Amino acid sequence: MKHLLSLGCVFLCVLLLVARRTDGNEEQSGRKSTATGWYLETVEGSEEAGPLIVRDNITSRGEYMVDKSESRDLFDGLESGDRIRISFESPGEGGPWPGVNWVYKCDLLEKGTLGDVPEEALTTMEAHGYDFGRHIHTPAEESLTVESPVSGYCGNTVTTVHLGGQDYSFWGGDSVTLTDILISLAYDPSQVCRCLPEFTVDTEFGSGYGVNLAQSYARCESGQAALTAEQTEAIRGILDRNCG
Repeated sequence: MKHLLSLGCVFLCVLLLVARRTDGNEEQSGRKSTATGWYLETVEGSEEAGPLIVRDNITSRGEYMVDKSESRDLFDGLESGDRIRISFESPGEGGPWPGVNWVYKCDLLEKGTLGDVPEEALTTMEAHGYDFGRHIHTPAEESLTVESPVSGYCGNTVTTVHLGGQDYSFWGGDSVTLTDILISLAYDPSQVCRCLPEFTVDTEFGSGYGVNLAQSYARCESGQAALTAEQTEAIRGILDRNCG
């Protein structure tokens, strides 16, 4: 009986050792685990911030990494797409999406690019407000105007720009030009992106136009439309003359 008990204890120990390996690329050591994957970082201004890791065995999303090393420089020099190996702890389940990993060691395995990161993880996280710099606006090659734009108004029409917490109202030629551009665009509801407007404009023919000159677009409740380089420069000149 003692011999059988000893064999049972040995068998149980073997099972416990085997169980310490999970998913082929992650191994627990005490409380810490190791994992390999792709380093991922959001761009400045993103609603959510990195650094993140997309693990080999969890390619549907990324997980936060918190530098818990003494030097606090684990992620210095890393770029999105780099292959890394981390030693980490997960402080608990049930936290905000995605998970959080306390990282104590990070080794660079191979340099990479954003294109190396699984597309599934990127698209899933972008849908949750993460920005990895893949969304790039380009000016329209020609004016995207509707077939029958509004016409017949004069220079007495008033336009108000809401910029930097201030309201700037003006009329005359600049008011007519800005109104012409905004109310004549063919807005497409399928083109609305997550980029935020730099300022908003109210005209006598419609209000709440959001404009981003850096990204060359205007949007309203009907959708979004790209501005041409000429339209962008015209609006920038109007702001310079009328908005302080």
